[in-house]
Amino acid sequence: MPANGVCDRLMAILSLEINRMQFRSCCAIGFALILGAVACGSAGAEERMTWTVDRYDSDVPEHGDTMILTYGIPETDAVAFEAMCGGADGDTPRAIFWYDTVDLDEDQDVVLSLSVGEIAEEVPAKVYGKDAEVGVSGLRAVLSAAAPLWEAMAKEGVLTYGIPGGEQQKLHLTGASNALAKFRATCSGGDLPGTEDEAASRDRATADPMAQATGSSIAAALNDIASQAPRGPVSPKMDAVSCDKFGTIKSESSENAAEITFVNKSDGYRGLIWIDTDGTPVDHTGINHGETVVVPTFESHAWMITDGPGNCIEMVVAGEGGVTFEITAPAPVLGPGND
Repeated sequence: MPANGVCDRLMAILSLEINRMQFRSCCAIGFALILGAVACGSAGAEERMTWTVDRYDSDVPEHGDTMILTYGIPETDAVAFEAMCGGADGDTPRAIFWYDTVDLDEDQDVVLSLSVGEIAEEVPAKVYGKDAEVGVSGLRAVLSAAAPLWEAMAKEGVLTYGIPGGEQQKLHLTGASNALAKFRATCSGGDLPGTEDEAASRDRATADPMAQATGSSIAAALNDIASQAPRGPVSPKMDAVSCDKFGTIKSESSENAAEITFVNKSDGYRGLIWIDTDGTPVDHTGINHGETVVVPTFESHAWMITDGPGNCIEMVVAGEGGVTFEITAPAPVLGPGND
């Protein structure tokens, strides 16, 4: 579960009785407090949970790209919901709902009840990620992209879920409709569009009168994608900031969403590190040579690119909207005693 500053601050106020519980149990309670704090509006703008949808290029062509829908605190491991399609596990969406798994076993079969709007159903699920130190853990279920549940989630404000005999949880859906529409539209199509296919997809969405006349959520999502600025190398490129600035550059508070497309044209693997509002590096993800990763962020947030051991190579600060950063700088050559 999340090990960021939010969790640390919440853990510090837990009672001695809770501190005697297993670490996993404490983290589960800590994350529940995070959700409560966000719902009550007591957390700052940087700690608010948001809905995002991202596509990650696969380096295995036969697997296809992966589309990931997330509800959580951006650039942290505090994630309440995650769904994905594509990749090695195929096109059908797999959804993970955060849940306290302390009294459950990894891979245990459960019946997951879901209620949103007029939709109420039960689906088979499994306990997932019980011992994971990062990322979302809870209940994992396979949900068809055509399931009415997705459309109901896009229209309603709250989804309630749980298992028999367990606590019912609430998943807040405010601001989810656009991300849900994009996710469902892509996953419904079976093949995830590659970068070269996106322009053709946009042309079909705007030029096909039948698709426009249907009024379906899929057609609406495609038209929404068509109205956005294209991703990839055609978006504005951003300049690097020297690592000499490390220690003085930090992310500034912002509610303006942005997006950085990192294209690794360097000589090897690179780490992507978020610099939080206190100037502390937070490990986010990695990118292999030749790969492209789209990272959701906020305007004026700082990022650091590192080599495998974690040495700073260059830094960037997110600007307005979507931008591309081509990683080209070589890894530093360190002498004895400096590696």
